[in-house]
Amino acid sequence: MGKDRLPGGPSIFLLLLFLLPGDSSPTTEPQYMVLVPFLIHTNGPEKVCIQLTHLNESVTLSATLEYAGENRSLIADVVSEKDVFKCVPFTVPKSSSSSAAFLTVLVKGPTLEFRSRKSVLVKNSESLVFVQTDKPIYKPGQTVLFRIVSLDEDFRPLNEKVGQFAD
Repeated sequence: MGKDRLPGGPSIFLLLLFLLPGDSSPTTEPQYMVLVPFLIHTNGPEKVCIQLTHLNESVTLSATLEYAGENRSLIADVVSEKDVFKCVPFTVPKSSSSSAAFLTVLVKGPTLEFRSRKSVLVKNSESLVFVQTDKPIYKPGQTVLFRIVSLDEDFRPLNEKVGQFAD
């Protein structure tokens, strides 16, 4: 349970896909930056954020997640502002196994083109189920009182249904 999780959760550890250019001097050349968790959990809310700066033309912005044999479009937008910061929520459906996925970001204009393809890890989310009884030992014929709690890996309550029990 959660042994391979990093402390602080995936929201703290972000994958910086690219920042152009690489020097530290102030510049007015177009740049972009993409932030996405490097560990994406299935069936839970995730976010990809993209920042574009110093644009001198309208561009088309697209972000695609390649996972489990299909391409999911996360962003498909036309950007005409000089500077923009945009975060888009998404969810990834459960798969038969945890695997790598690829995030492809394309920023394209008449004279400008940025393209980046990076891998991220997609892991099926697991729920933890706790069953608690009102006392440790029962005598024959006593009524058993219990409660069931379902939690995610970060110990947040889940809204999962549990099958009904016969009397």
